Formats: sequence, structure tokens, C-alpha cells
Amino acid sequence: MVTSTLSSCADSGPPLTEVGSRNLDESDTSVGDDGKVIDGSTSRIPTGDFADGFPLDPDKPGRPYDRFLIDAIEDIEKFWEENYEVAYGGRYVRLEGGVHPAYSDRESELPNGCQFVGDYEDVRDNAFYCDEGDFIVYDDESLFPGFAAEFGPATVAVIMAHEWGHAIQSTARRDTLYSYVNTTLELQADCFAGAWAGHVERDGLNGYRFSQSDVTGALLGLIQIGDAPGSTSYDPAAHGSAFDRVSAFQDGFTGGVVPCADYESNEPVPLQFGFTVEELSRPNPGDFPFGDEMFASMRDDLRVYWEALVDIGAAWSAPDLLLVEASDVECATGDTDVVTTGVAWCPGDNTVVISSPIARQYYEQIPGDFAVAYLIGLGYAEAVQTAIDSNLEGAERAILSDCLVGMWSGDILPFNSDPVVPDSETTPRIVLSPGDLDEAIRTALSLGDADNGPGMGTPFDKVDAFRQGVLFGTDGCFAA
Repeated sequence: MVTSTLSSCADSGPPLTEVGSRNLDESDTSVGDDGKVIDGSTSRIPTGDFADGFPLDPDKPGRPYDRFLIDAIEDIEKFWEENYEVAYGGRYVRLEGGVHPAYSDRESELPNGCQFVGDYEDVRDNAFYCDEGDFIVYDDESLFPGFAAEFGPATVAVIMAHEWGHAIQSTARRDTLYSYVNTTLELQADCFAGAWAGHVERDGLNGYRFSQSDVTGALLGLIQIGDAPGSTSYDPAAHGSAFDRVSAFQDGFTGGVVPCADYESNEPVPLQFGFTVEELSRPNPGDFPFGDEMFASMRDDLRVYWEALVDIGAAWSAPDLLLVEASDVECATGDTDVVTTGVAWCPGDNTVVISSPIARQYYEQIPGDFAVAYLIGLGYAEAVQTAIDSNLEGAERAILSDCLVGMWSGDILPFNSDPVVPDSETTPRIVLSPGDLDEAIRTALSLGDADNGPGMGTPFDKVDAFRQGVLFGTDGCFAA
């Protein structure tokens, strides 16, 4: 968001668990139709290496995800054998050049092609598909071990499925690899990866399936490797922002390969934009300093936006915002409707209450000012649902609030030519800065964690609801 100069000295409250790590501890066990246990928790994904050597390279140092990765590679090939015709017609051609782990002490040669000559340093922290030889190389020393440890083992399989997406685009199959801008190719590969992950979540893989923890880890991994805020989608190396990549993944996860194939006819438009000259002149271009002016600007814009939209047959007065120094939020009068940790809606005095210490923690740990805006937006969304007599409860109500926050966020995109209330001297509006949508995605993922108790909605569903609001506004939140 646009920045200002006023700062606050609010003390920090109790520490939050690091965003991301707490999303990887769930257990989701069920029994399939054949009576076989299908367990989606990360602890039950097969672990361990091979006593007689990794099948793709017997000399490779063993990794905890080796057995699972081999299962995943075999399943990705099978997935495309079954789904290629659904998307494109014709027969799927299996990967000819194979999959190759790269590591610094590797003695056997890696395949050459696409300006890659087999040097590990050229693939460190990376994975890539090469159409000159139809092969995939991945970093088995840094990238995969790091992502598996931080986000869960399912993430390395999703990265592999993404690279397989590029194989689908290759001359051996579709011959589209050089026909589109890089962001279209990368987002389509994310979509294909999501389609495969959705298949594993629904159908299982060798007796187990992805849990919500695994899917959350995959989303966190995509966020980790999104383009930096302020990047342009026209950069030849651009992959899309975290918001763009998560959106593409979810398109495939929920819709399968057909929506991904449609990217070739209807190229996705990345929601990427640069910093203004004025923003770049400030110490922190993308964020308000944490303080009173930040809260006041968010409050004022939410009031302007929702008062213009809420139709109850009479003028509606949006809530005021009250900051408290306590971590527990309570209403001064009447019942306290706790929206999420650190946020309450007080219908008795028409106030949204925010814990300043918890807001600061989100500001510093997500990090960014739009993490705070998301929290405040949820409070106002609850007031909106009350005003329109929403009868939703529990997770459904919480997910609609995520969508309403997305509606507001879409209205203040800098390239929105038709905002609900135009910016003017009498009614100034705030504007999103590069990175704000990514901060919102991180916040939605963290709020969907089981630690927040039942009724919040899954991280996946919260992110999906937010993006529906951003992309489609009222239709995204209320269309039947």
C-alpha cells in the first residue's frame, strides 16, 4: 500500500508460530473403498531411500523423500497417459530422456542440452525441463531437501509435476514451448501441477493421498518461488507473482487439466505491477510504517467501500476501528464476536476491535502491511454479513469473509479503471502496492491453520475464496 511517515511503538504480544510450519502437522486418515488405509498426513507419506540405490542414480546420497519421489514420478507419467487425451486428444508420449538428480559430488555425467553442460552449479536451487533431449534435472542437494524440510515432502513432487508441465508443452508433445510469453508457460505448468496434486488428493497414490497439510505446503512452496514484488510479467524469466501461481495451481487442482489447456487460447493475465516513482523514493516502497496512520487509512477505505455497496434499504454506517494493546480482544458493551485471533466484531457499539500486538506480529512475520489490512478486512466483512442478514455459519461464513476481503482488494488494484468509489480530494482511496496480494495469500494460509480452531475453513478454501473476490468481485462471492 501507499506509505506514510507516522510510526507506532506498540509492544509485541506473545509470539506467533512461524507462518507455514504449523500448517504441516495435521492428520487426516480414512479408509478407501478397498479397505486400505489412505492417510494424508505428512508423516505417512513414504519416507526413506533405497537400500540398493536410488533407481534413477544408484550412487546418489539417500534422501528421506526418495521412495515417495519415485512413486510420484511413476504416477505423473500414468496421470498424463490417462489425461492427455482429455485435454488435447491423441496419445501421450512418455518422457524419453528421463529424470536426473544433480548434486555436487555426482560422478556420472548429467545429460547436456538447452545450454546446460552438466555442471551442478548451473542447477543449484533449481529444477528444469530441457526439450533438447526431453529430460528433467533437479537439485537434490539444496532445493529439494530444503523444500521438503520446510514445506513437506509433497512439495518436491509438485515441483516435479510442474516440470512435467513444461514437458507437455515441448516439441515432443504440444510444440508450444516457444509460442507464448514465459509467464503463460510457467502458469500453465503450475496449473498442470495443481491438476496432478488434485488427482492425488482425490484418488490417492499407492494407498495414501495428499492431506490439507500437503496441499498447504505446496501452496507455501509456490509462494516461496514467486516473482519479487515489483517485477514485470514481461521479463523473459518471469514466473508470475505468488498470487498468480497459487491461482493457476488452484485452477488445475479444482478443474483438472482442461482449464490448464485453455490457457493456450485464453492466456492468463498476471496481476503484476511495478512501484511508482513516488513509492521508490521511500525507505520501504511497498508498506506503510506500522502505526496510527496505517490503521486510519485502512479503516477509512473500508468504510468508504462498504458503505457504497451495502444495500439494506437505508444508509448503512460501517463500523469504527478500535485498537487495543491486549492480545485478547473484547467488546466494551454487548457480546464479543471473535472473528479470528486478534480480531473481534462488536455489534453492540458498531466497532471492529483489533489487537495491536497481534497485528504487529503479522506485519513483521508475513511480512507486510496488507497482512494487517487482511485482519481488519475480516472484521469489516463480519459487519457486512451481519448487515445483510447472512445466515451462513462456521467455515462457510469465514470463507465468505475471505471473499469479501478479496472484493475490497480488487477494488483498490492500481489499474482498476472502475472502482466502487473513485479516488478524489474529498474521498481519497488507498492503492495496493506490489506484493500486497502475496501478503494476503500468506495471511489467508496462516488463518486457515487448525490452531485457530474449527470453523475457519481450510487454508486452500480461504485462499481460493480470496482470489475469487479479487478476480470476479460480487460475482465471485455471491453468484449461485
